[in-house]
Amino acid sequence: MRANFATTPNGVIKINGTSSGVSGPPDKEVFRFLRNNCDAILVGAATARAETYSTPTRNAGTPPQLVVVTNSFDIAETSQYLDENNPPLIATSRLSMSKNTDRVVRISNTATVLAFGENSVDFDELFSHLFAQGIRILLFEGGPAVFSQLLLDGLVDELCLTISPRIGSGTPTGFAEIGATPPIEMTLAGLFETDGYLFCRYLIKYI
Repeated sequence: MRANFATTPNGVIKINGTSSGVSGPPDKEVFRFLRNNCDAILVGAATARAETYSTPTRNAGTPPQLVVVTNSFDIAETSQYLDENNPPLIATSRLSMSKNTDRVVRISNTATVLAFGENSVDFDELFSHLFAQGIRILLFEGGPAVFSQLLLDGLVDELCLTISPRIGSGTPTGFAEIGATPPIEMTLAGLFETDGYLFCRYLIKYI
């Protein structure tokens, strides 16, 4: 499970509501490279909405599977990623599915909706399902709340972190919040710079 984030040095990950103000051409090139080298893309529903996600594509071959995680089933029926030709997997909880049966039926032709966990998405269940479907490289693209839970569950293998060459406006939020748990250590496995953007590849070390 590989996560990809971009941040300014002062901890801003969104400017005017999206990551585009933090990103730039070199970062977008890394973004495309990671998408071209994964089997599936995992993203929270709020991030998919804010970033106006559409059906993923790749340079050649079968495009990656899109997996959208939601505990509240806040899935707009007009979302661009709902696609009958390449339906995403909407991962939710059994409680959320039972409360939103009408909406589940309405998007049944453009998405596959499955429940993992009772009151919130159980990522162990979800990952077991994806593994059984042949998913071996999973790329996580946001947002911070889902990423924090994945870290706490010990499910993140590596982090690709872009540090943008600008001080970001707005409120610094960071991309993870792990509370009072012990720090999660990382090993720097790769580092390069292009046009002032610093690209770091970390391996997560769970004790």
